[in-house]
Amino acid sequence: MKPTPLPWRGQLSHMALRVPDVSRAETFYQDVVGLSPHAAAVDGGVALGWGAGAHAVELLAGEPALDHFALEVPDPEQLASLRERIAAAGVAVVDCAGPGHPDGFFVTDPDGRRVEFHGRIERSGERVADLAWRPRRLQHITLATPALAPALEFYTEVLGLRVSDRMGEVFAWLRCGSEHHTVAIVQSDSSRKLDHFSFDLDHWDDFKGWCDRLSELGVRVGWGPGRHGPGNNVFLMFDDPDGFHIELSSEMEHYFDDVADYGVRQWEPSDTAVNLWGGVPSWRAPQVA
Repeated sequence: MKPTPLPWRGQLSHMALRVPDVSRAETFYQDVVGLSPHAAAVDGGVALGWGAGAHAVELLAGEPALDHFALEVPDPEQLASLRERIAAAGVAVVDCAGPGHPDGFFVTDPDGRRVEFHGRIERSGERVADLAWRPRRLQHITLATPALAPALEFYTEVLGLRVSDRMGEVFAWLRCGSEHHTVAIVQSDSSRKLDHFSFDLDHWDDFKGWCDRLSELGVRVGWGPGRHGPGNNVFLMFDDPDGFHIELSSEMEHYFDDVADYGVRQWEPSDTAVNLWGGVPSWRAPQVA
C-alpha cells in the first residue's frame, strides 16, 4: 500500500496558562525552567521564551487552567488548506493575530479549548547550547477531556492529526509531524483541561543534571526518570507552584509518513505501559488501573 502523507505538518509553538499569581509563576519559569521574559501579554500577563525568537509560554491571570495552545504550520499552502478543511467541516474559524507569532486563525475544540494555527515563526532561541540545563524547545501537550471519543474525532477527522498509539478508551497520542506525538488526549475530569506539557531535552545524560538541579532548587521530582511505552521517550516530571505537571522528555520516537505506513498500536492500560521502568504517581493511576 502506498504511504499516505500527513495532510499538513506542524509543531507546537506556544501555550498559555491561566494562573492566580502571574508574578510567582513567572519567577518559577525563569528560575527553574530557564525561560526569559519576551513581552507583556493580554490581561496583565507575560510571554516567556528562550530570549530570542518566538515565545513558548504565556502566563495569564485567572483560575488555574489551560487558556490555549498554538501549532505552527510553516507551509502557507498547507495552512490555507487546513483552514478550508476545518471550515468545510462546519467548524467556526476565527482570524487572529498577536504579538510573537504571525497571522493565523483559531478554532474551539469540543471541550472549549482555543486551538490556534499560524505560519512560520522564528525559532532562533531554541536548541542553543549556552545553558546546559535549559530545555531545547516546547515539545508536546497532553489535553484532559471528560469524553475521549468526541475529542479524538475532532482532532483527527476535523483537524487532521494522525493517531500513533492508543491505550484502551482513555488515552490517545497524535502526531502532525515526524515525532510520535505533538498532542495527546487523556480522559480525565480535570477542570484545567490540561494533563501535562513537555519540554525537549538533548540527551539522556541531561536528566541526571536536571534531577540534581531540581533538588538544589527545592523542586521535587514527581515522576521518573522513566520511559514511556507509547513514544518510547525518556522522561521526568515535576510541578510548578500551581500544580501544573511539567515533563522533560528526550529520545521521542519518529514516524516517516511519506515513505512508510504505520498502524495504530494498541496498549493495554497498565502502569508498565505508561512507564516501562515501572511506577506511576497517584494522579496518573486512574487511567492505567
